[in-house]
Amino acid sequence: MYFWAHNLLCILHALAFTFLCSVLLLAAIATYRLVLHPLSQVPGPRLAAVSNVWYAYHVRNGSAFRLAKVLHKQYGPVVRVGPNEVWVNSADGFRSIYGEWLSFMFKGPFVRYPGSDSDVHRCW
Repeated sequence: MYFWAHNLLCILHALAFTFLCSVLLLAAIATYRLVLHPLSQVPGPRLAAVSNVWYAYHVRNGSAFRLAKVLHKQYGPVVRVGPNEVWVNSADGFRSIYGEWLSFMFKGPFVRYPGSDSDVHRCW
């Protein structure tokens, strides 16, 4: 009986140690992403800076299509929406990130920049 109880106690200690290490690891990752990450100064929801689960929640609930407008209204033209993801809502921001050499791919009658005319999907 003593041997069985001792083994159970060892297993419980191992599980507790594993749980504690997991919590400490998640806390360290969250602290890094909120404080030390290169994108930590970009405004946006704090939960979005820690994990992509925040965005998956909005996609699941069907509110992702209006999320960009709400976030840009609240935080400004540049918003951090994930640990490694930033949304920009201007053509100038797009050019400053990707440069002029890539902007030729995004010209045409189907592209709409903020402030452009309303006939976004017009035919040729």
